[in-house]
Amino acid sequence: MSFIGAIAASVRKVLADYAQQVTTPTLIIGAGNFTVPSILRSVGFNGRILACDVSLYSSALGAYLSDQEITVSENKDCPPQLRNLLDNSSPLTLAASIALMLDLREVWKCNNAFQVRQMENAREQWKYLMDQTCLRLEKFKENIGSIEYQPRCGFSLLREHIENPDQTVFAFPPTYKRGYERLESLLSAACQWQPPVYEEMTDKSLELYELIARFGSYYVVLEKDLPEVYAILGEPVAVLPRGLERETYILARHAPTYVIRQVTKSAPVPRIWSPTRKIVGDEEPSLVLLSSRQTTRLKELYMSARVNYTSNAADLMLGVCLDGQLIGMGAIVPSAHAWKLPEPGLQAYLMADLAVPSQNPRLSKLVLGCLLSSEAKRLFDEKKLARHEFLVTTAFSHHAQSMKYRGLFKLHSRIPKNGMNALNYYSKWGSDDLKSSFDKWLSKYANIA
Repeated sequence: MSFIGAIAASVRKVLADYAQQVTTPTLIIGAGNFTVPSILRSVGFNGRILACDVSLYSSALGAYLSDQEITVSENKDCPPQLRNLLDNSSPLTLAASIALMLDLREVWKCNNAFQVRQMENAREQWKYLMDQTCLRLEKFKENIGSIEYQPRCGFSLLREHIENPDQTVFAFPPTYKRGYERLESLLSAACQWQPPVYEEMTDKSLELYELIARFGSYYVVLEKDLPEVYAILGEPVAVLPRGLERETYILARHAPTYVIRQVTKSAPVPRIWSPTRKIVGDEEPSLVLLSSRQTTRLKELYMSARVNYTSNAADLMLGVCLDGQLIGMGAIVPSAHAWKLPEPGLQAYLMADLAVPSQNPRLSKLVLGCLLSSEAKRLFDEKKLARHEFLVTTAFSHHAQSMKYRGLFKLHSRIPKNGMNALNYYSKWGSDDLKSSFDKWLSKYANIA
């Protein structure tokens, strides 16, 4: 079942604490996955819950949970790979099939062989996936009990209830314009339905917060630090981590304050290459497996303070060594997105890499070269039981290229972001072994006299 609209675990925990104080009827702006109604019921709230949303996904789910009908049919121009996946025989199967289709949102366009295989596998298992999802939805409905849902604009719902301010509002404004259309491009291609008319809403729609401020109680979840919103609703009562330099902010009236920071314990690491020791060319390169705590320690020591180094959700954490002494590390995971590359093949993502301080120039390129080695690839393939052909990564720079990756990786795309460039790089993985990678670095970058 799709997780579009899902709420991070840390946020759910705090909302569950706040939910115990809710005593008035609730209005939920942006129902998403209906996590808030579930939280409210789990802490014993038996009052009225009225939720709204404008997306097909939430509307199909909301129709099932509130015992309503919604008319959805297969689009006459539905792409062949999505045909006959929609099941509108009942509100339950409609909600299940739409949720499962959204799970295909990264592969449905079949841009490469990997995406084609993923779509074929999903179609082959569709009946089983539907049966399992229907069971989950039935259990979810049993736990959530009676709720009301309306496929409508959040602005409209708030204006309608503004004369009765003795209600609690939960709001989750989208973080970018035309968010619903982008998230549901797959469903727009596959499904025909009559969406509600709505005003465009983002997390910077100040009128939204001015309406919410007129209610007696509210909880607003933001994924950006927005002082202009605080001027209307007050300073955040909770600041919660959600990974990689990002935080979630909760604004509320009359609520206890939480400020939660990630804390990850570190551990000693193997001996580190001395910053004054020169590389002469007869050293032996090797790789060593690191624990998450050891990786954290290296990031504490050498990574920029601007980077959230406490995120250690990597499948493979490798230390790069010369003569058994660490010169750097890398953290690798399966790629969450299948980039359109010149050749087909599974992609792994380099989440983080660093080189220790050294008088040896371009040491970071040696670390990257060793992470691109056949030995590193074999360790990852054995761990994931799959053959990965490419290693991809993203660098952020004010420049058009990153000198660290240039020459070892190829530039895939350049995306302006927050005044910088998000530089997406890729490289064929495993073309050289460790010794060859070291020799290439020696001849091209080391400048050994």
